[in-house]
Amino acid sequence: MPVRTMDDLRREAQPQGGAGTGTFVSPTPNPFAGGQPAPQQGGNFTTAGGYTPVVDQATMGGVGSDSVFIDCCGETVPVNQLSIWQAPIAMCCPCCIGDPCSSNRREWYLAQMQTFIGIITIVQVIFFIIEVALSGWVGVLDVPSDVLAQMGGKVAPLIAAGEYWRLVTPIMLHAGIFHLLVNCFVQCMFGIQLEREWKAPRIATIYLVAGIYGNVLSVLFAPQALSIGCSGAIFGLFGAQVAYITGMWRLLGDLQKKMLMLSFSLSFLFIGLFSFSVGVDMSAHLGGFLAGMVMGMGYFAHQWPEGHWWNLYGAVVAFSTVGLTIFLSVIYMWHNTDLGYSDSY
Repeated sequence: MPVRTMDDLRREAQPQGGAGTGTFVSPTPNPFAGGQPAPQQGGNFTTAGGYTPVVDQATMGGVGSDSVFIDCCGETVPVNQLSIWQAPIAMCCPCCIGDPCSSNRREWYLAQMQTFIGIITIVQVIFFIIEVALSGWVGVLDVPSDVLAQMGGKVAPLIAAGEYWRLVTPIMLHAGIFHLLVNCFVQCMFGIQLEREWKAPRIATIYLVAGIYGNVLSVLFAPQALSIGCSGAIFGLFGAQVAYITGMWRLLGDLQKKMLMLSFSLSFLFIGLFSFSVGVDMSAHLGGFLAGMVMGMGYFAHQWPEGHWWNLYGAVVAFSTVGLTIFLSVIYMWHNTDLGYSDSY
């Protein structure tokens, strides 16, 4: 059973050679794996990154599961070697399959550090080291609020006083080592995969704008809270993927739709439980998700049926909506006493 990404599905739907549609996905070399490439005689080679790979039984006749490989973080793994439990793990956490410290994996890790997500993660780790240096060892588990505020945490009265840079800096800050590790793990496993497909400029734009949008909603709906973290930006990437899949939905078969519904159901369950936990800024999560989904609908407006009004004007509508709402929100914040502003600031 071949494993294909949703980009493969889109390419197959496009005319090939001037007539008809393509029905075969040719082997694609793995640009991130070190060492010698895996044998590809008669088989299909795809990645587990970017979009959840989906199994399809109706195409690529004659290609068995012993000829299909998945790129699991730099290691090529034959599909027939995955157990019933390893298959879903390979889709959402491919680095958990095989030796985590093999030579191929070490080269792959180095390549990921050169991506936007890899660089922003390193910056966040550096910020956390500074937080600990300012707060002492107690800051490893729980950084004091005054240190977070000093380093640029979301403080609504200060933002209302004109410190709008505080809508950006919370993305770099974390409340403790566990907060940092969870966010970095999720954004690296999810974000880097998307970046391989969508490229750095698009990922960087979605990530940063969604993070800012989440902080904007946090100021408006939770002005009393000191908020930090990159969760809103991560939720933005998830929202953008929802938009991408929405545009691709009409091209998917029943099996792909069932697998995606299962994947998204589990994701939304996890997100819901996490968002309603004590101390979590739900406004930032919701703002990031909405901004990411709207921007994703703009970036992937071309996937809608030709002639559909969203295909023609979706990008302009989406980006204008996000930009205009941020602009109006910033104006509303200026010296707003409802946000805690006073002349003392």
